[in-house]
Amino acid sequence: MTDYNDILSSSTTGFPDSLEDNPFADATSHNTNVAQSMVEQTNTPTTEDNGQMSKSLNNLSLDEAAASPSSGKSTPYEQPKDETEPEQSYDIEHTDSVPESGSRPLFEVSVEEPQKVGDAINAHTVYKVRTKTNSSAFRSNEMVVSRRYRDFLWLYNQLTTGNPGVIVPPVPEKHALGRFQDEFVESRRIALERCLRKIVAHPMLYGDPDLKVFLESESFNIEKNQKRAEPEAPKVGFMRSFGETLSNAATSPFSKFVEVDEWFDIRRNQLDILDGQLKSLLKSVESVVKQRKDLGAASFDYGDSMIALASAELDKPLSVHLTVLGELQQKMKDLHEKQAQNDVLTLEHTIDEYIRLIGSIKVAFSSRAKTYQVYQNASSDLAKRKAAYEKLKIQPKPRQDKLTQSEQEIAEGEQKVESSRKEFENISKLIKSELDRFDKEKVEDFKVGVENFLESIIENQKQIIALWESYFENTAESEQQEQEMV
Repeated sequence: MTDYNDILSSSTTGFPDSLEDNPFADATSHNTNVAQSMVEQTNTPTTEDNGQMSKSLNNLSLDEAAASPSSGKSTPYEQPKDETEPEQSYDIEHTDSVPESGSRPLFEVSVEEPQKVGDAINAHTVYKVRTKTNSSAFRSNEMVVSRRYRDFLWLYNQLTTGNPGVIVPPVPEKHALGRFQDEFVESRRIALERCLRKIVAHPMLYGDPDLKVFLESESFNIEKNQKRAEPEAPKVGFMRSFGETLSNAATSPFSKFVEVDEWFDIRRNQLDILDGQLKSLLKSVESVVKQRKDLGAASFDYGDSMIALASAELDKPLSVHLTVLGELQQKMKDLHEKQAQNDVLTLEHTIDEYIRLIGSIKVAFSSRAKTYQVYQNASSDLAKRKAAYEKLKIQPKPRQDKLTQSEQEIAEGEQKVESSRKEFENISKLIKSELDRFDKEKVEDFKVGVENFLESIIENQKQIIALWESYFENTAESEQQEQEMV
C-alpha cells in the first residue's frame, strides 16, 4: 500500500512541461472498472455521499476541460524536468535571486517533530525544519532550525510582498480551537511541509533572501525584524493569518479595478468556478472521511456486542463463530480509520491546498491592479503637467525658466509613465506564466492524488477480504476440531 511518505513526496516533486488539461484524463479510463467495483463494496460510506463526491469530481473534470483552450487535444505525458536543468525566463527582473549559475540547486525540505512549548496562556507548537541543499548560497549543506506557525506566516507574507505577481504557495489557515490536538498538529505539519517544498521548487522563490533567512538563521527573531517590512505597516508586523491576507487583498482600494485585458477576465471567472467546485468537493470528501470514522467506531461497538454475546452462549461452535466475528469487526475499525486517514492525505490535503492557492492567485491579481493604478496615476499626473505647460506658453510673456522647469517635469512624467507601463506589462506577463505553471502543477497533483486514493482504496478492500477469509478459516478449523471430538 502506498504509505504517507510516498504519497507526500510524490505529490510535491517536479512537474512536467506538458500535461493533459483534464486532471483526471489518465485515471478515468484506466480505473473505470476499479471505481465501479468500489461502489459495490460493503462496509463503505453511504452511496449518497460517494455519489456526491463523484459528482464533484466529474464537475471539476468537465469544467477544467471546457475552460482549457487546448481541451480535446491529447498531449503525451512527459517526465518531470531534471532539477539541474536551466530555468525558463520570466522576462522580469528579480534582484533578490541568490543563484547565478543558471541551474536550479537541489532542495530537500521536511517539517518534523512538532512540540508544544510555553505555558497555558502562551502555548504554541514548534516544528523542526530540516533542509538539505547543494546551493552555495547557504552556510551549510544541511540545516535544522526551529520554527513556529507565525514564522511560516511571516515567510509567506514576505515572499508575497517581495515578489508581486508570483503565486506564492500558501500556508494553512490559522485555528484558535483544537490546535494542540494530535490530528490537527499532524495535519498542519503536513500542510506546512507541502508549502515549503513547493516554495523551494519555485523558480522565482528558491533564491529569495527571506527564504534563506527562514531556512538557516539561528537568530531568526532578530534577523526577520531587519528584513523588508510590509507596505503601510512597517512596524506592526505581518498578517495574523492567511485568511486575513486574502481579506486584505479583497478589500483593498484597488479591488474595484476594471479589467483591461480580456484574458485576465476569463481566467478570473474560471478560477471563481474552480474555487466553488473545489470547496464543494472538499465538503464531500470531509463527509466521506467522517462517515468512515463513524463506521469504524460502529464496527468496534458491534464487535464488542458479538464478543459479549459469545461469552454467554452455551453452544461452543456458535460461541466460536460469534467470537471470531466480533474480533473481526474490531479489526475492521482500524481499516476504516486507516482509509479515512488516506482519504485526507491523498485528496483532502490536495483540495484544501488548491483552494488556498486560488487565494494566492487573487493576491497576485491584486498586485497587478495596484501596479495598473500607479500607471494610471502617472498618466493623469503627466496630463496635468502638459496642461500646465500649455497655460504657460499662452501667457503674454512666459518666463523661460518656468517653461524649462515645466518641460523638465513633463520629461520626468513621461519617464515615469513609461516605467510604470512597463512594470504593469511585466507583472501581467509574469502572472500569465505563473497561471500556466499553476495549471500544470494542478494536473500533476490531482493526478497523483487520485491515483494514490484509488490505490489505497484497493489495498484497503484487499485487507477487508483477507479478514473475511480468515473468518472462514478460523471457524472451519474450530468446526473440524469439534467433529473430531464427537
